[in-house]
Amino acid sequence: MRTLVITIAVWAVATMTFGVEPSSTLGVEFFEARIRPIFVEHCYSCHSGQAKRVEGGLRLDSTSAIRKGGESGPIVEPGKPQASPLIASVSYAPDTVNMPPKGKLSDRMIADLRHWVALGAPLPADTATAADVSTPRKVVVDEQARAFWSFQEVKEHPAPHVSQPTWMRRKLDAFVLHKLDEHQLRPAPQADRRTWLRRVYFALIGLPPTYDEVAAFVADESPDAYEQVVERLLASPHYGERWGRHWLDVARYAEDNPTNEATCKPPRFAFRYRDWVVKAFNDDLPYDEFVRRQLAADLQPGLPPTELAATGFLGLSPVYHKEPKLSAEVIANIVADEWDERIDTITRGILGLTVACARCHDHKFDPIRARDYYALAGVMASTRLVERPLVTTSVEAADALQNTHDAIVDTELRLSYAKRMRTTAEESGEPTAPFEEPIRQLTEQLKQLKERKLFDGPIANAVTDAGLWIDGHDPAWTALDFRPQVSRDLPVFLRGNPARPGEPAPRGFLEVLSRSSSRQFSQGSGRLELANALVTDARGLTARVIVNRVWGWHFATPLVRTPSNFGALGDAPSHPELLDDLAARFVAAGWSLKWLHREIVLSATYRQSSVHPDSGKVRDPATIDEPNRLLWRMHRRRLEAEVWRDAVLAVSRQLDATMQGASRDLDDKQHVRRTIYGKVSRQNVADVLRLFDFPDAKQHAEERLATTTPLQQLYLLNSDFMQRGAQAIVRHAASQRGSTREHLRSLFRLVLQREPTLVEQQAAERLLSSDHRSGDAAWQLIAQSLLASNEFLYLD
Repeated sequence: MRTLVITIAVWAVATMTFGVEPSSTLGVEFFEARIRPIFVEHCYSCHSGQAKRVEGGLRLDSTSAIRKGGESGPIVEPGKPQASPLIASVSYAPDTVNMPPKGKLSDRMIADLRHWVALGAPLPADTATAADVSTPRKVVVDEQARAFWSFQEVKEHPAPHVSQPTWMRRKLDAFVLHKLDEHQLRPAPQADRRTWLRRVYFALIGLPPTYDEVAAFVADESPDAYEQVVERLLASPHYGERWGRHWLDVARYAEDNPTNEATCKPPRFAFRYRDWVVKAFNDDLPYDEFVRRQLAADLQPGLPPTELAATGFLGLSPVYHKEPKLSAEVIANIVADEWDERIDTITRGILGLTVACARCHDHKFDPIRARDYYALAGVMASTRLVERPLVTTSVEAADALQNTHDAIVDTELRLSYAKRMRTTAEESGEPTAPFEEPIRQLTEQLKQLKERKLFDGPIANAVTDAGLWIDGHDPAWTALDFRPQVSRDLPVFLRGNPARPGEPAPRGFLEVLSRSSSRQFSQGSGRLELANALVTDARGLTARVIVNRVWGWHFATPLVRTPSNFGALGDAPSHPELLDDLAARFVAAGWSLKWLHREIVLSATYRQSSVHPDSGKVRDPATIDEPNRLLWRMHRRRLEAEVWRDAVLAVSRQLDATMQGASRDLDDKQHVRRTIYGKVSRQNVADVLRLFDFPDAKQHAEERLATTTPLQQLYLLNSDFMQRGAQAIVRHAASQRGSTREHLRSLFRLVLQREPTLVEQQAAERLLSSDHRSGDAAWQLIAQSLLASNEFLYLD
């Protein structure tokens, strides 16, 4: 036992990887959406086939040319931004050729280039149509385009014939076993009851069972014992906390913005959206309605005002600083970037399509036109992020909340500039009198604004219909002109540049997914029409995407390995009939996620052991790079950061099960509520989340990538959180009077929900009898060793 913690650290060093590279598909998507537009707009005039003279022998319009570099050699060193000439040039580093020569790129563009190089500078394969954007691919939306597999309506399939029909427990098992039969594989034996119970507890509520619950289940001989467990867990309020956190990854939920300047201060009531999501899962709100409310609850008649919190899906979108002293053109680009992020989150998160890749030109791989992109961008341009009361109140009181907030921000900015100009005049010996009266007036105006009586009941960050225009008539002060209840259609921005308008793109839905010839939106911003189109016109795709996500969250590997890309560059499903059938039955069951959970966790596929008796001989022919894609055993997986932290609190009897309410810093030792109630920052991620692969909340997260690093192991060894957990476990065990052996049994029962083996018992007794530390310290070492063990950290 004494060597267990040390063994873990040694194992980490021996097997560590310094991060997991994202799939090539994700990297190519990032290049197409973020990097190629930079090259097109800022570099192609000198570094492409359309240039009169290719400067420095460098072309950036094809994969082979980018990899080759120019006369000075390669421009990127994959994985090493700090060593890449491209990054040095765009950063205007000393002793480099500054590019572009006409002016430095924005900070966000430079950050995107750095990130792309850090990813390994992924690039698409050169093709005749993709090699040169000077002759962009022109998308044709015809019957052939609409025939793509993921665009089809879902339908049920008959269960195929299989070799072991008695093995099956749910219809989905037939499709899994049929694939195994095709490849002459057989499923693993059934997992023991303790293993399955621990698996399903963590899967459905994100907490471990107690030892007594394990013992009761093992002894339960009733024919519906498994079903009773599942129903009890689905009825638990902790279910919504567990599955709400999954969705918050998709929604890129956070409680601040990427930066914290005057025009992008943190939203005040972000937690209201999180709490709404938890409740929606607990209530089993049908998924189609779940989508509708997040996009347009404010536009649905008959809903109570509390449902406005649902629109935090858009209301908590990342917002960037819009310095009023910047030109209208620069502000327009920042705003367009924000619209782009919202389109990306909606379309990748719900539709599983990379629509944002059509911002600068027709999509290179999918039948999505730039006009489709700007039809959706018009919806975003007609939507404003606001604060809204969650009880019935007057329109005037509701509007006053946002109008007063905006006036305060504007006045504070003007006052700060006036004071800065006065200071500059004073330091240069010039008269300050011209600034005194404006400062006095602005100070008084700010005081009056802050003294206004405003609604002080429950408030949520939400959205409302209001078109946005950039007001640049005053060259000294660029303003955002929101026009309530006025919608705005955008033109196609040529090469993604708002200063270069092209053909009109009326607000509407993607043509390839539209069931009728009329795909234009005419009701306000179009958000409700968009929400309806997602779950009607695109019903088959939307259902497949969420079913695939849920499958992946249960099995660690989704049926489609690119959960946010069901397009041409995405992966094909490993079990297409299974995905189609399960999605069709999910829709028929009223889009019920709890129905979907029952189908999955009560299946024979889910009940398999993670250990196969033939594992030394079996070779899964479906994939060499990803073993077990055919599901001939259960995947072994590590607990996510939140689930692991919650489990430590639970087994150490520290967990405060209070639900909902304002968030608290996770690094605060007094915070012992579930991790979902910890603050999520886009700037300063809490240590426990940062170390254990929490996704970047600045953008939609397709999936979580598990890494193994020395810092994780050091956290297990040395963090105050682990020390406190071990101490609490020892105190609880000590409160159970008994012998040393009984105390040891209590520790194992608390942490691992089982009895210690004879070997573990003997090792612990040797430690307790020989260790030079005090008895409590030795017991704490044993408790911490159990908390840091793979058995605690991993699910079998």
